[in-house]
Amino acid sequence: MHRGIIPINQFFELEYRYHEKDLNYKYFNRRFEIYLIGKKGMQKVYILHMDNCDIRPGKWAPHIHRASNVAKKLYFGVTTLNWNEIKDNFLAAIIAEIGDTYKTDAKKAVVNLLSPKI
Repeated sequence: MHRGIIPINQFFELEYRYHEKDLNYKYFNRRFEIYLIGKKGMQKVYILHMDNCDIRPGKWAPHIHRASNVAKKLYFGVTTLNWNEIKDNFLAAIIAEIGDTYKTDAKKAVVNLLSPKI
């Protein structure tokens, strides 16, 4: 498994996990998870994540899951398999959660995410 942390600023970070190759995941050839984590002092707080957990035919596009303690638990698809569009949609979800104040910081962090296909 390949994992790492990309800092957004002193309040937020992205944590990614790219699992080993698995033929059950048709398009990206592996499972991946990207978490938006809030930092409050020494504590880390889960806010949302994107993954490709659904391996059923036609459901290969990644989905974004919000924390159940934030509001209603949402489960909406990104609806594309193009990695640049996926990053743009994930960035929009991140900005909706953390606010426009940190938009440029979030953009710089999301640009550093590599495609799970590599």
